[in-house]
Amino acid sequence: MPLLLGTETEYGIAAPGRPDLDAHALSSLVVEACGVPATPVVEDSRHRMLGNGGRFYVDHGHPEYCTPETTSPTDALVWELAGDRIVAEAAAAVSDALGTPVRVFRNNTDGKGQSYGYHENYLLRRSTDWALVEEALPTLLVTRVLLAGAGRVGIGPASERPGFQLSQRADFFERVSGLDTTQRRGIVNTRDEPHALPRDWRRLHVIAGDATRSPFATWLKLGVLGLCLAVLEARALPPVRLADPVAAFRTVSRDLTLSEPLALAGGGTGSALHVQRLLLDAAAAYAERTAFPEADALLAAWGEVLDDLAMSGPTGVADRLDWAAKLTLLEGYRARGGLGWDHPKLAQVDLAWAELGERGLAERLQAAGRLRPGPASGPVEAAMATPPTDTRAHTRGTWVREHVDHVVAAGWDSLLVRDSAGALHPLRMPDPFRHTAAGAEPGASADRLARSHDRRDP
Repeated sequence: MPLLLGTETEYGIAAPGRPDLDAHALSSLVVEACGVPATPVVEDSRHRMLGNGGRFYVDHGHPEYCTPETTSPTDALVWELAGDRIVAEAAAAVSDALGTPVRVFRNNTDGKGQSYGYHENYLLRRSTDWALVEEALPTLLVTRVLLAGAGRVGIGPASERPGFQLSQRADFFERVSGLDTTQRRGIVNTRDEPHALPRDWRRLHVIAGDATRSPFATWLKLGVLGLCLAVLEARALPPVRLADPVAAFRTVSRDLTLSEPLALAGGGTGSALHVQRLLLDAAAAYAERTAFPEADALLAAWGEVLDDLAMSGPTGVADRLDWAAKLTLLEGYRARGGLGWDHPKLAQVDLAWAELGERGLAERLQAAGRLRPGPASGPVEAAMATPPTDTRAHTRGTWVREHVDHVVAAGWDSLLVRDSAGALHPLRMPDPFRHTAAGAEPGASADRLARSHDRRDP
């Protein structure tokens, strides 16, 4: 089973010096200030297809960046970090133009009752039994919080109670499955919009995860879930299931001891650590007989995190996981100042962790060597302008980057291009694993490419 994944990040945004500009207006300015090759999607400046194969647009008053399709956890991380840079640089340009700082945050809640998304997308075979996915996925996502939580000050959607929890999103899910992404959210999202041949593929749209700042945590959460989905498709996951996933989501998120028992379907209990260990063992057995991108590195990192959590708790993984790093930092503030969890200073630190740019605490911890660094800056900088070479994002991004004047409309699975004589040529790309760099014609003109696309299989 080939791996294909990508992410979507909605960023919090604010310009305290310009209260006359609401979030939607600010987001529009940031998208329009995009400093990398881009083209409006169907003549809409608020929706831009990028030369790196991704997409940048305004969604519900937030600037949102979607990575291009990638085929490994590391590539997904690189193009996600490239998106952070694109957004941060656009916000800096708008700050200069307005004469006041525009601040952008990679988080998932304003702490006052509003939540915005970080969504993951994984390609599944259409032949995979959807009932099996709905049955198994809640256990994967709820217990993955140990690896993937961004950490949050406040308990309840509007921080009704003081405290700290592992996940920014747990309080905003009300049912096990559902289609909605903004209200009555389900842990399993049932959207079926594959952007590929629907007879062959389904896109699993995951909305229950957090936007993490630690590159290690982002890589691990994407890789672990991708690997577990491959195990699921092979029908090799252990049969452990949560009896009440919605309640368990909150329990795991608020359990700083990492030992709270979770009721299991069919009787008995198990902690999130216990369930994660079962999943790790199943994934290791699967990887012994089947190739999966970066499996050895993922399994080693996953096992090390679980061991360190069991042995030392949050302090043992504070150099790798967002929630643990944030908790350790906050506990330091609490100890020095005698602060309760309801002190405004702690909420400010929580927000500062998520801020992009030099003000962000996550960047400062990385610079100080207290948070594991991500990929070298070179690949991330290149990914701001160039697409992956091994998916159809290569063709999409290349057209936008090199022949943008010929692009009339752009989507995930199609392009409409105009040659120099004014003739329109549709390019359909229903197979995300075709139209890669391997099949490209180096140095071809836009006219030649446009006419050659007309002769390709739809």
